Amino acid sequence: MRFPFATVLFSFTLGFTATAAELPFLKPTVSYTGERVIQSPEGEFIQRVFWTPDKVRTETDMPGMAMINIVREDLGVMWILPKGGGMCLEQTLVDNDAMSLAPGSEAYDPEDMEFEKLGTETIDGRTVTKYEVKSADETGVNRALFWVTEENIPVRMEVAPAAGNGAQNILIILRDLEIGPQAADLFEAGMECRPMPAMPGGMPPPGN
Repeated sequence: MRFPFATVLFSFTLGFTATAAELPFLKPTVSYTGERVIQSPEGEFIQRVFWTPDKVRTETDMPGMAMINIVREDLGVMWILPKGGGMCLEQTLVDNDAMSLAPGSEAYDPEDMEFEKLGTETIDGRTVTKYEVKSADETGVNRALFWVTEENIPVRMEVAPAAGNGAQNILIILRDLEIGPQAADLFEAGMECRPMPAMPGGMPPPGN
């Protein structure tokens, strides 16, 4: 299992749709909204998330990238909209699942991963369960810690990739968590979306 910065970000963008089968504690059972603070040696940025069981909207602001991603599992598509206006791009979730596993399709292979429940803690007044996820490959041992609520909402994540794979440690915190229904119009593109152009050799677009 590998945890490069772009892969972790994209997994959060998709609401962990690609990993939920292997890590069932990352599939929330309720709708919610909150603000993710993502910290790495590359800097800190904010991502607003609106989550429902079959729809996810994220609004990401970081240097050189300000965009809205809407994942519609019920329709099998993901829409990418630049904040402030511009062309809307559409991609099927089949393609997105492949992208979320970049750079290697083995990244979330259940046979290449193990997780363990470490106990319970309290974060922002909520009782959360702490899990450790580990995987070993030719670069060493990758390790990630997750703190999730009883509704399976991840409120904290610490990623420590193996030293040999060139990735960097990442901390992701979910703050201002509000559990409840989300407005339906949050998950509409509001414009016509064009299919995302295929990249040479089947490679994912830059930034994913």
